[in-house]
Amino acid sequence: MAEDVKLEGLEKLCKGKLKKIPQCFNPGREKYIRKVDAPLVYPLGRHTIDDIAEKAGAVVPINGCILYDTEIINKYIDSFRVVK
Repeated sequence: MAEDVKLEGLEKLCKGKLKKIPQCFNPGREKYIRKVDAPLVYPLGRHTIDDIAEKAGAVVPINGCILYDTEIINKYIDSFRVVK
């Protein structure tokens, strides 16, 4: 369930188009997120996160709705982290 949330700077970022923030805005909170919410959760473009989800094997189609498994996406993104 989305709630009215006021975060400083978010209104400027969204240029007033976003009235409510989805509950899944925190990627550690929900195991699955909808495809349309993925660009809000991850700081990447829509097509980039789609490619990452497909390469990671995190796409879960259910009744015509595409869900992404955030745990798999997070592990895939972390695999590119350079440790010094």
